[in-house]
Amino acid sequence: MAIDIEKYRERGLSRAEIVKNLKEAYTLVSPLTNLPYVECEGENFNDRTLLFESKATADRTAADYEDDGVRVNVKELKTVEIYAPVKGGSADGARKKLYLNQVRQHLGILPFIGTNEVYYYPADGEPYAVPVRDLLPDGFEKKVAENPLYQPNLQLTGLYLMQEARRKKEWVDRRHLQALDEEFSSNLVKSRLFIALIPPEGKEKDEKLELKECRLPYLKHQNGQTYFPLFTDVWEFQKYTKGKKNIRSIQMPFQDVLKFRSKDVNAYMLNPLGFSLPLSTEMIPRILKRFGVESSPAKTTQPERPTGEN
Repeated sequence: MAIDIEKYRERGLSRAEIVKNLKEAYTLVSPLTNLPYVECEGENFNDRTLLFESKATADRTAADYEDDGVRVNVKELKTVEIYAPVKGGSADGARKKLYLNQVRQHLGILPFIGTNEVYYYPADGEPYAVPVRDLLPDGFEKKVAENPLYQPNLQLTGLYLMQEARRKKEWVDRRHLQALDEEFSSNLVKSRLFIALIPPEGKEKDEKLELKECRLPYLKHQNGQTYFPLFTDVWEFQKYTKGKKNIRSIQMPFQDVLKFRSKDVNAYMLNPLGFSLPLSTEMIPRILKRFGVESSPAKTTQPERPTGEN
């Protein structure tokens, strides 16, 4: 349903407020990364996502991108009814009806993936750009950027890399891909990644854990290979642990990753529910060497059974 832009203007709402007041909209997501499609606009080099008031406009834009070898899907964002336990009540007790605005939910994840602009297409009129900071609570974008539990630049450069690397071969710009790989790798060697741990039975809630007593969950990819999951940030880790009990995490420098391995699993998967970038045990020392960083000595860790397929 188209919103009445003039009605909002009469109320004195800004372009940002118009976007924030949307009850439904459409966006483009990349099936190559399982996250919003991101692009760098050519004038000010802002990193942006696209938002549409009309599905027809979103479909046309997606078709244009497909013609240029860019794989995207149209995702509907709407306001849905959900039922949550009454505050202080049990999960099986009384529930209250709430309304979840998926447009605002979508806008809220943008700082975590490093984008700083939304390019909005109203149903009528010309599209326009809105800074992400104007669409969120004051200071939210800055808080995410300064929080060591999140690494937006690593996320963003990973998205750009995998969007290009997984295009159809005839569309891949090798020189551009090499530049994206260089930028992502430079962020990767400076990063602190999360790895999942399974504590010993009876110690699941202990404040401190003995790492040598813990096991590592691993996942089985559809290609048949097994990987230890790694995560750029706590947001990606929480997506992975949804529905799984008693999985903890530790954050460590990238050069320490090889401390966590086993004889049976010789590769890692970075953000398995996001851009899912595989890293073999041979690749990691080469990446570190490229940037003059020494890796920590490797040691064998006891793996756990697979937690599912990616």
